[in-house]
Amino acid sequence: MGAILRAGSIAGILLTAGCHSGERRSSLLEGLTSAAQTKASNLGPNHLAAEGLATITAACEKQTFENARSGLIVSQTGLHEDVFALRDRRSYASIAFSMDDALKLEEVLRNQLKENKQPWEQSECVQQFEGYLETLTDPLVEQDKLAKELDASAFKDSNKEAQEELRREKETEALAPKK
Repeated sequence: MGAILRAGSIAGILLTAGCHSGERRSSLLEGLTSAAQTKASNLGPNHLAAEGLATITAACEKQTFENARSGLIVSQTGLHEDVFALRDRRSYASIAFSMDDALKLEEVLRNQLKENKQPWEQSECVQQFEGYLETLTDPLVEQDKLAKELDASAFKDSNKEAQEELRREKETEALAPKK
């Protein structure tokens, strides 16, 4: 019973302190947000691919593909916005890769393999990562291709229908008695 009362009084103190520090907290969050946005804009469009390459090659120096993959791939949503999330090598934070970022990372990994500066085991691991990322992105690329084909087909069909409708209207006008 005494432990419950102590926990309640500690919670009350923290709640009271939290109410008075709301202004400081919001200004701190605003500062962190603006700093993060500034940092992200300074990194350039391919910073995620470069960071992913560095993370993957560093992991492949020390371990097999299976171990590196299970340690680095945080999640695989398979959505365009977040195809997968990779663990950052320094902070261990989860970094989400969009479809464009994932495709760029695949390209950078392929180019790294062409340079072939790594030992065979590391090169094999990087190649397996590149293949693994393709298994995540290829279905999405194929879905996009099919969706574009369906859109083009639907446009052609609606265009044919509109032209047919115009032709019928012209025939109807031509057959209609003139006033």
